[in-house]
Amino acid sequence: MKRNILKQACVVTALAVSAASLAGCSGGGGNAPAQTTAAATTAAPAEQNTAAEKTDSAGGGETKAEAAGAALEGEATSLSLANTQPDTDVESLQLYACEKTIEEATGGNFSVEVFTNSALGDTDDILEQAIQGTAVLTVTDPGRLADYIPDFGILQMPYIMEDYTKIDAITGTDMVKEWEKGFEEYGVKVLASNWYGGARHFVCNKEVNVPEDLNGLKIRTMGSDLCIQSVTAMGAVGTAMSQSEIYSGIEQKAIDGCENQSTSTYASRLYEVCSYVNKTGHFMLLGTPATGTIYFNSLSEDYQKLLVDTFRENGTEYQKICAEMEIECEKQMEAEGMTIHEVDNTPFKEAVEPVYDSLGYRDLRDQILTEAGLK
Repeated sequence: MKRNILKQACVVTALAVSAASLAGCSGGGGNAPAQTTAAATTAAPAEQNTAAEKTDSAGGGETKAEAAGAALEGEATSLSLANTQPDTDVESLQLYACEKTIEEATGGNFSVEVFTNSALGDTDDILEQAIQGTAVLTVTDPGRLADYIPDFGILQMPYIMEDYTKIDAITGTDMVKEWEKGFEEYGVKVLASNWYGGARHFVCNKEVNVPEDLNGLKIRTMGSDLCIQSVTAMGAVGTAMSQSEIYSGIEQKAIDGCENQSTSTYASRLYEVCSYVNKTGHFMLLGTPATGTIYFNSLSEDYQKLLVDTFRENGTEYQKICAEMEIECEKQMEAEGMTIHEVDNTPFKEAVEPVYDSLGYRDLRDQILTEAGLK
């Protein structure tokens, strides 16, 4: 079932900062979780041999959205796309874009509905639903998926890459492709690893210049061991907490701040409870859209290809869009009275080096950067 695509178009238009590309930030998307909605539906088997002739995938062939001809055929199916981000965060906009692409490519026979702002639960809960066979997809991350394949966590390590322009080079390596395939053994179908969510910074009520400035501060981070270890190594008390609870947690002083990407910081209105964005850029946040193998394998080959192509191509397309949105969101937060503080991240890079050793990632970092042509 399609949600209001017009809403997405309006938001995207409002975010534009040039005639050629999207770059702004829409207001709204507060801290309160979305109202409870119907649960994702269970996957229904799809006929494997009734799909229309597939477009050639060799050498980067056309996706169905680009190819001429009738809509892809297949048994009617539905899929919920769910995340924990506010409705106007870039990740949510990407889900709406994928919804539109899939439904248009199939003439509405492949029905998609987007649930943002933790409407279907936290990331780990949604992924577990998918593993059990529910027709749901979420955007998880390499840190969480490292619970299945530890080496995959290297993609989320602090300062693993200089900026977002290196994402496709790293995630396109044979090493990453092998890990993505390996998740199927655990019931997880990773569709892409190249979704860029933004550079993450320390958001709190004090200026931060060196790791010592974070001493004693409870800083919310993503609930993976590598993220908690990294944030703790940079001086803070790394604290796991649901994304939807960050605003109230800061307001009620359960935490002192968070480390977050600027698109989410703005969409969550954290400028109302925090005074500073301290731009350490320690994590290049990578999103990993994933569903369950039970659902994925129930689809025709054409529908499987459509899902993979849609999410991977969307990842590449939105990397630059997200980077432009980060800049515009920071301008908007400054206008709201927040201080956007540039930080020399050298001492933070030095502080996290021991984490590469403790997690066994030092040699792996050299290997993947070499394969990506970045070393």
